[in-house]
Amino acid sequence: MYSNIKAAVMGSINMDIILSADRLPGVGENVLGSTYSYAHGGKGANQAIGLSRLGAKVQMIGKVGNDANGESLINNLKKNKVDTSGVATDGTSTGLAAILIDGDGRNRIIVYEGANSEIDPTLAEKNIPDDLGVLLVQFETKEDAVCAYVNEAVKKGITTVVDCGPAKSFNLEKMQGMTILSPNENETEALSGVFPSDEASALKASEILFLRSRARYIVLKLGERGCSLYDGKEIKFFAPYPAKVLDTTAAGDSFTAALALEYVRTGDIEKACDMGNKAGSVAVSRIGAENSMPTADEIIKM
Repeated sequence: MYSNIKAAVMGSINMDIILSADRLPGVGENVLGSTYSYAHGGKGANQAIGLSRLGAKVQMIGKVGNDANGESLINNLKKNKVDTSGVATDGTSTGLAAILIDGDGRNRIIVYEGANSEIDPTLAEKNIPDDLGVLLVQFETKEDAVCAYVNEAVKKGITTVVDCGPAKSFNLEKMQGMTILSPNENETEALSGVFPSDEASALKASEILFLRSRARYIVLKLGERGCSLYDGKEIKFFAPYPAKVLDTTAAGDSFTAALALEYVRTGDIEKACDMGNKAGSVAVSRIGAENSMPTADEIIKM
């Protein structure tokens, strides 16, 4: 379905350590964990694998350290049919994320940037070919790198999707005119000062983000409420698909990958939002990041 789309992701590549417990500890408290595991992650790498699982031709642009974690992450990207020629391997140390999951499947994540913070923004022109179909970026790399890649893609007329995770203050005015700006609820509050708790606040936040970024579309990821779409004139809401929630890790990455490819394929942003909701519902029903990513066939079956 998406095999003719050439995609690139500029973003983070991390090794994840995943810890589960019935409940997460408070300050100064110890609790007994139920499971732990290591997994390949990073929002950038997750989205690259998500795009590849959906059938696109994908190049990863990022940086890892010259260490065992970096080697493992690159090998895993290759195994998932992601082109890693844009990944530098001379970073200080590979990024790491600690993911804490409670008994309800909700997560909290602590990210150590490492080599992700060393991506060279001056390579944006070289790394973004004119025939690229879509570029995805996130906020787990430095602001100057994100802005350089977005602005280069916009200049070349390439569909550009900005996933605003993790939640942080970001100078959106330094990058203008991306195709889709897509934060989740906490990211929306960090960027607009408004938490999208209901339709009115979602509209207000979207209006602020639209003015700040000059994006064509603002797509808010609203968790168990689905997503919203704002085009500068009106806001629409798209209900989620039912799912048994086991782990919300990488649900947003799955959503973004499917949203981006469906928009490039059809040019229909509403179909793209619906496809993103489908992908997200598959992802939350599985444990882990990479393992959560659905294929196009799995989404179609919904």
